[in-house]
Amino acid sequence: MTAELAASQPTPSASAADPAVPAAARPKPPRRERTISLLTLRWAFLTLLTLVAFHQSFLSVADTVRAGSLNGFLALMPIATVIAGVGVARRERVELPIHDRQTDIIVGLLGLAAAVMVQSVLLPRYALYFHLLRIDIAALWLFVFSSSVILFGLRPVMRFGWVWVMLMLTFPLGYQLSVIVFGGNRPSAGLASLVIAAVATAISVGRTRNRALVGAAGAVTVGLVVLVVMAALTPNAPLLAFQIVPASAAMALVGMSMFFYARRGMPKRVLGRKLEPVAARQVLAGVPLVLLAAVAIVLVPLPDPAATVTPTSGMVFGQPLAAPAGWHQVEQSNYPWVRRVYGRDADLIRQRFVADAGRPEWDKFARARTVIVDSTSTWLPFSLKVYPVTVLYDDSYSRISDPVLVDLGHGVTGSLVTVVDDARLLTYNLMTWTWGDEDAAQRILIAAVDNHEDEMVFPAPSGGLSTTLRTMVTVFFRGNQATWDSDPNFKDADLLTEFGRGLVDAQMRSRAP
Repeated sequence: MTAELAASQPTPSASAADPAVPAAARPKPPRRERTISLLTLRWAFLTLLTLVAFHQSFLSVADTVRAGSLNGFLALMPIATVIAGVGVARRERVELPIHDRQTDIIVGLLGLAAAVMVQSVLLPRYALYFHLLRIDIAALWLFVFSSSVILFGLRPVMRFGWVWVMLMLTFPLGYQLSVIVFGGNRPSAGLASLVIAAVATAISVGRTRNRALVGAAGAVTVGLVVLVVMAALTPNAPLLAFQIVPASAAMALVGMSMFFYARRGMPKRVLGRKLEPVAARQVLAGVPLVLLAAVAIVLVPLPDPAATVTPTSGMVFGQPLAAPAGWHQVEQSNYPWVRRVYGRDADLIRQRFVADAGRPEWDKFARARTVIVDSTSTWLPFSLKVYPVTVLYDDSYSRISDPVLVDLGHGVTGSLVTVVDDARLLTYNLMTWTWGDEDAAQRILIAAVDNHEDEMVFPAPSGGLSTTLRTMVTVFFRGNQATWDSDPNFKDADLLTEFGRGLVDAQMRSRAP
């Protein structure tokens, strides 16, 4: 009986009892745990590499958010990505169990090469519009997408195809234009963010087309309610709050409501489907490609298109400038539409000044010269970095020279350039500078034209974002040479230098107690 009982007791497996048993013969961990471990390891590797490769971009975005830039909407994108991604991950896999590592490597390699080219070629080419375009974000998208193809496989990545399409909304130009069209204020920024919320919610709940439409409509409705309440109760809340709070609340409330409604009477599990094994098992061959691309990207510095800002205190912006000695004002115009670009309370004032007497060195007939002065005042100083001075004018047919720095006194440094307008067959000399502090700033533009006739009309500010886009397309296909004046002629350099020094001195004297 004792022998029979002993024989009936379970005995430890040979692999557990004998450490000498080969590892291949030992029991493997459960497939689900192994899959989770592999996914976690690869995502950790990709996240770490992305943070290192694009650390300059992340720091730059953080600086723009603190400065109150419209690009603060980028902080909404991780939230929208998680919500949309979780919704897609809950659905059953539908792709065929076919996997081709050669295809993964080819697609991933092409995408990584494109990311490096965008970062190293297009980024410097559009340095002037860096904060408006944020081309480095496009390189980031390409890098993460291509690395994911190499690390996880093309088919698994394409399961989240709509999420990748949604992430194209991180390119700031479309968002910037939308805010300007909607009004250029804080509620307008929140309204533009609701577009992202609607797309993310539609992807998250969109098992069918009808559910996607209901989700998008619900997100817009809830977001509008929250946005109206914020605009009524907290109109002076930070810009970032208007961009994040209504959109996040809409995505969370609508997403959870539709989840619980669809799962009523059923278990409420976040991931209710079977977790399939990782398709791409051998990824070590592609890891060096990802590392090499990350190293190439991290070596490219980000441009800083900002002109030197002269620190000033005690100056009052948003009013006409005092005329310098020897000049008098003959005309003044205001352009209130500039508030859509540079924020509420911004002002753009154009003043026409005429010299009290003509001088032969400025005009061979000793005619009194005329200059125009455009002063753009804003209480969002960072907006002057996002929208350079060329955005205010139609420069689609113009060629601009490299700047020459000029000392204007009182610590102010002006930037002198020539502009050849091929459409009007005219040449301008422009002097610009920016002064202010962390709360307000003003950009001054002085222009003189080589046509000295009295009837000469200076091109007026037009808010030319559309013409700016045309210029960007021209630069894309033809390079910076298409918009660069390689042989500048500074005919009115002495005139603008003397006028600029007198204008700076007049403003400094006007603020003196």
